Amino acid sequence: MPTLAGIRADAEDGPAAGAWHTALHEAVIAAVAAATVDAARLRRVIGIFGEQVRAFNGQQFHAVLRAAYGVDIFRAEPGLDALCRVWEAENLRLIQSIAPHYLELLEGRVVAAVQQGRTLRTVTREIRDTYGLPRKRAELIAQDQIGKLNGQLTRYRQQNVGIGQYRWRGAMDQRERDAHVEREGRTFDWDKPPGDGHPGHPIRCRCWAEPVLPSLDDLDALIVH
Repeated sequence: MPTLAGIRADAEDGPAAGAWHTALHEAVIAAVAAATVDAARLRRVIGIFGEQVRAFNGQQFHAVLRAAYGVDIFRAEPGLDALCRVWEAENLRLIQSIAPHYLELLEGRVVAAVQQGRTLRTVTREIRDTYGLPRKRAELIAQDQIGKLNGQLTRYRQQNVGIGQYRWRGAMDQRERDAHVEREGRTFDWDKPPGDGHPGHPIRCRCWAEPVLPSLDDLDALIVH
């Protein structure tokens, strides 16, 4: 904002040719640097969320198995750490992209406003109108990525004990996609995903995979009575 005030387009002689654009671009670069969160700290926070989703998913999965078979069923899960590390890396990339993307968009709007000769008051109002965009983007990433991780964990855990199929289940409310409503109760193979992916994979998908359980003898796991 201080930079914008210094190059405002409503000055009598107008902004100096070219100089205002350089000043604005440098201000945007400085803003990106100021808005960038330390990667190590951010990775730790993402890891905490990942562990919470992982623990909740595990509790739900074992509760379903115990309810169905009446015994505790366990198996080593060596692939979970790698799955979660990939998820954490993707989230780190997405979150770190918010500030540069938002400020690049903002810079384009300000450049257009200055070129069009809009007043400082008008441009300031337009900038403030965009303040909510990064928060909305962050909320979308959080909701989407938690659903994706839960879906990936569900697939891994089911296949890990020998469950090859699931029934599509959804919230079945007004927010449900028509395609997902149509899939409700249908059986799918884990090795043959629908066009937009398994439950939890599409953006902000709230659906889940209800396991098609084989007989207890067919499970590839340790059974504890």
